This record gives sequence, structure tokens and C-alpha cells, in this order.
Amino acid sequence: MLRNLEESLTKLKGRSVSVSPSDHYPEPGQASVYLDFADGSKLRANYWRVTKDGRASVSSFDYEQQHGLPAPINAIAQLQALLQNRTVTDATWDSESGDLLFEFSDTIKVRVLNFTGYEVWEIRFPDGTGEYSNHAR
Repeated sequence: MLRNLEESLTKLKGRSVSVSPSDHYPEPGQASVYLDFADGSKLRANYWRVTKDGRASVSSFDYEQQHGLPAPINAIAQLQALLQNRTVTDATWDSESGDLLFEFSDTIKVRVLNFTGYEVWEIRFPDGTGEYSNHAR
């Protein structure tokens, strides 16, 4: 199954992606999202982090936090804006951490985090295969 995960992730290269909120984890301050890829693949990610130009940008942990700013952060809207009109240049799975890493143009990277034994991400591919974060070890 994990070999299929790696092969399926490779097929996401060159695909565009759209971002929408997920109600899977509707707790206040949580920014669970769906990443819908142009080939029909769908990823639910409860915990994620974006880097741009090699620096931390925004994460699911920033959602609804104010951090001294004039208004709380809408991390989902920021993720949507960062990925708008972008295509995947690389997609990999870290077998040690269970994280997924998606790279986009303009040095934007989205890391979908797995740091628990529970299902914090789930990916489904058009051929009916898929994987949960807690099984990806």
C-alpha cells in the first residue's frame, strides 16, 4: 500500500490544487482543510504548515490567532491565496515522520503534518486507493 502512496503522490506533479475548509475537525482555532487536486485526488489535512522562500509563512496553528496583529489570522484564506493558480512541482511522503510534502512554484511548500497515531490526514486517489496518516509507517 505504501508503494502505491508514493507512486500516486508522484502523479500529482503538474496538477493544480484548490483549498476548501473541512468540517472534519470543527473545533475553534482549528484549520482543517481539503486540498482538491485537478486529477480528482482529495487530501484532508488537519495540521499543516506553509513555508515560502525558506521561511515559515502560515500554519493551521495560526488559525484565529491574533499574534499582536490588528485582526485574527484566517490561515485557510491565506493558504487559498498562496496556492491559487499554482501547480504541484513535487509531492513526497516522509516515511519516518509520516508527513506529506507538496512543493509549488515560487518556493512555496506545504507540509501536512503527522505527529500522532490518529488519523490527522487522509488522502484518496481517483483509482479508489488511499491512505491514512496513522497507517503510513
